[in-house]
Amino acid sequence: MKSKYLLWAGLTCFTAIALFLTFNKHSRAGCFNYHSEIWSDKAGYYVYLPAALKYGLNPDNFPDSIVQKTGNGFALDRKNKKVLTKYPCGVAMLQLPFYLLANTLAAPMHFEPDGFSHIYNWSVDVAAVFYLVLGLFFMGAALKSRGGGRSAFLVPLALFLGTNLYYYALDESGMSHIYSFALFCSGLFLLQHTNYLKSGSRLNILVLGVIGGLIVVVRPTNIIFLLSYFFLDCNSKTDRALRVKRLLQPAVFLPVILGFLAAITPQLLYWNYAYGSFFHYTYGNEGFNWLHPKLAETWFAPRCGLFLYTPLWLIIVAGLGWMIRQKEANGLFLAGLFLVISYVFASWYDWGFGCALGGRSYVEYLSVMSIPLASLFEKIRGGNRSIQVGFLMLMLAMVALNLKMTYSYDGCFAGLNDWDWPAYFRFIASPTK
Repeated sequence: MKSKYLLWAGLTCFTAIALFLTFNKHSRAGCFNYHSEIWSDKAGYYVYLPAALKYGLNPDNFPDSIVQKTGNGFALDRKNKKVLTKYPCGVAMLQLPFYLLANTLAAPMHFEPDGFSHIYNWSVDVAAVFYLVLGLFFMGAALKSRGGGRSAFLVPLALFLGTNLYYYALDESGMSHIYSFALFCSGLFLLQHTNYLKSGSRLNILVLGVIGGLIVVVRPTNIIFLLSYFFLDCNSKTDRALRVKRLLQPAVFLPVILGFLAAITPQLLYWNYAYGSFFHYTYGNEGFNWLHPKLAETWFAPRCGLFLYTPLWLIIVAGLGWMIRQKEANGLFLAGLFLVISYVFASWYDWGFGCALGGRSYVEYLSVMSIPLASLFEKIRGGNRSIQVGFLMLMLAMVALNLKMTYSYDGCFAGLNDWDWPAYFRFIASPTK
């Protein structure tokens, strides 16, 4: 009982600190600029809420110049009476309760109840912190159910402080990554809790279907993560075949598919409203160059290479190597998953994904990559004291570097090209903002 009180007290304190940090960061920026929570891509994810709930999907009802004020993240087609955004609606669906709260409080607190004033920006911050805490909680619970000791607490904390999860939860709170992260972590926990659909109530199975659908409509490439059901903790082809067979059983398949369809239906309805078809590719000429992936850039380029901006990923890769060497069940799958997502991200027409602090598309996969990190933690914890101290100092250095880079970053890499090393080192040495 005492441990539960300590857990909830710790989560409460952590939430309060996270809220302070994100509000402090954004209070200095104000609204309608590239630092604000509803701007550019973030506005494109968010616009579903005011569009549907305040303006009746009629572009003529929107405030004047709101597209330009929010960084052109969406478009208002006044001729055809359409509100157009290329971004999927999953983020807005998860932000909905916080939007409704902001909308209720806007007028009493003397804010313009237009869906875009300060209080609505703040609601995005609160939403991001909520899903951050939810994700870290379920990550710890999943690791604990795997037999993790202290690593069930230390790994989530290390990943938050030592990776760009921190930045995309507290600074870029309107981007999709923290929402995907929470869904991945909760989905992993529930998969383990139901023994990969072998047990558990139909409600749990329905919720897994909803989570699977949300994972897809938050970020379509997240569909790769759904492979975890078929491979994670799976020791043989026979086990995998049994999982497929189990999924196809009516008592499992029906609630899964109903939950999945319930989650993706708003997206299908929006596409039909906006483009006249229930299925539509909204990214135009933006796509994948499968034959020429930029893997070297994705991992090592000074612009936003994964290992240069988040070197803790090197420890995760070392954990993958350790798992494979020890012939642990998930080693090969997780290593393969890392290579697959790296290939997909490197094949996107803009391998750096715009103005990103490091490999932002990897953030949500920290959920499942907590497993090799926890395995390495447990191994080192059982080693000699000098190795433990050395590892602790290394982790603290990576946390310090991550926080330094987070508070020095101003939105875009300032170099002239992807491999501008002097610009990278100037960024490392630059003062915090």
